[in-house]
Amino acid sequence: MLRLTGSTLATGVALAAGTVPALLIGPVAGVFADRWDRRRTMVISDLLRAGAVALMLLVHRPDQVWLVYVALVAEAGFGQFFAPARKALIPALVGRGAQLDAANSFAALVSGTVQLVGGPIGGALYAAVGFAPVVAIDAAGYLASAILITRVGHHPASTTEPRLAGTPPLRRFAGELRAGVAHVRSTPGLPALFTVAAVFFVGNAALTALLVPYIGTVLHAAAGTLGVLFAALGVGYLAGAPLSRCVAARFTTRTIAIGSLAALGAVFAATFNIHDISWDLALFTLIGPPGVCFLVTVDTFLARSTPDHLLGRVSSAYGMVGAAATLIGMLAGAALGQQIGIGTTMNLAATAVAASAAAAFLIPRGNSPAGISTNAPAPEPATSHTGTDSHPEHRDSPDNSAL
Repeated sequence: MLRLTGSTLATGVALAAGTVPALLIGPVAGVFADRWDRRRTMVISDLLRAGAVALMLLVHRPDQVWLVYVALVAEAGFGQFFAPARKALIPALVGRGAQLDAANSFAALVSGTVQLVGGPIGGALYAAVGFAPVVAIDAAGYLASAILITRVGHHPASTTEPRLAGTPPLRRFAGELRAGVAHVRSTPGLPALFTVAAVFFVGNAALTALLVPYIGTVLHAAAGTLGVLFAALGVGYLAGAPLSRCVAARFTTRTIAIGSLAALGAVFAATFNIHDISWDLALFTLIGPPGVCFLVTVDTFLARSTPDHLLGRVSSAYGMVGAAATLIGMLAGAALGQQIGIGTTMNLAATAVAASAAAAFLIPRGNSPAGISTNAPAPEPATSHTGTDSHPEHRDSPDNSAL
């Protein structure tokens, strides 16, 4: 976008395009993710995203850049159907016991690997071979994902609530949407956890928005420093994945949320006040473990607190809250950074992350570790698995990340 148009505004709009669908169609997608076969939903979403990405191959002149916006919005929009279906499929495959912790931890491990290698590979390929081959590889990745998902041998019965069957479509849709909202509002711990996550995402996004200006104007470092720091963050994710499983087996959701967010607030405050690249490299590595512990704990708590037929809607609601908080945080961070300075704004953002740890005290106390459910809804049994797929937790594809 920047090369074709020379406009930083056009580039910024392209970056923001992916947040719009989560706010506009996230709840709608959650309803349909609960109605439809989740595996089929994921496959179709991947095929449609491959087509959306491929649209960018048609862009060669500045007057064609509108196709980039269409492609990015469509890709993110179809992803809104994929994400809740994926999150709802995992507990249906592995149950809501200890294997759910293993599956979510493995998802975090894959996420860390993606962060570690994805960005540098994309940048290197763009520099070496240009834009079109990178787009083609991206589209091929979605196609490969769709093929792999067909290997998941899970064929559940319809998850639509029987009491809503036979009603007019709009009334049925509204009723299903209200059922998801009612579950979030009435389930102990979920409103508090949504609030905690929203405060965290606001502070986290504000820091992200100022990361590039911080590197350039405070550290006076080259652009390549950003890639090195994100690689360090990826290493932290890799370390945090097995740690999250051990932590979930020993502590309650409330304790993990308080401890991990407090640790993140402290690491953020240290990272952006020392102003030394070597220290920042080490501190970025320390961001990963508590970030993974918090995000994995949230995913696991949502799955254990929600019946299968509502899990798509609840996951979409959580995604919408995260997207809205992220957008608010990025806008606020950018505006305040210009008004009161980068350093002061980053300290405020780190304080917001610490405040999310304080808000976590609102989560009801529990007597059992987060990895053990004493009153979780019974999962639907996972039906026919193929003979070679003896480890269904390895079928996940992550979409959560911190920073």
